[in-house]
Amino acid sequence: MTQNQGQPSGPITIYCTRCGRAMSVAFEHVYMRVACPHCGEHLEPWRVLGVAGGGSAPPTQARQPAYPPQGFGSVEYVSSRSKTVAGLLGIFLGLFGVHRFYLGFIGIGLLQIFLTFMTGGIAGLWGFIEGILCLTGQIRDVDGLPLRD
Repeated sequence: MTQNQGQPSGPITIYCTRCGRAMSVAFEHVYMRVACPHCGEHLEPWRVLGVAGGGSAPPTQARQPAYPPQGFGSVEYVSSRSKTVAGLLGIFLGLFGVHRFYLGFIGIGLLQIFLTFMTGGIAGLWGFIEGILCLTGQIRDVDGLPLRD
């Protein structure tokens, strides 16, 4: 990050955590969620700046997923959302996509409600299966973090 007498100036160059390509971000957008213009990956520049050491050099290879950040030892990031809660919501209320709302996927939750009504409840099997997948740890939250036990 370029700084002049403690005041930021100009765009900041960061590197995408998925494709590894450079992108410029205005300093005003450092604390916002932005999309990579090359691959569409959504990332938060302030997190990438912390991971990539100031964004001054490209990563040696693209990282997928971005969690846990490299260089932070054995710190493991996990979601604040529970695997058990998500699984039980999926099994019992998956018909209405409640588990997807819990995990932060509002659009998919609304789609599950719509399909349940359009198919007369048959699409509720989708939520039941996802509930089991949540319990086994196969589904992550909206931030891409694994669910906690």
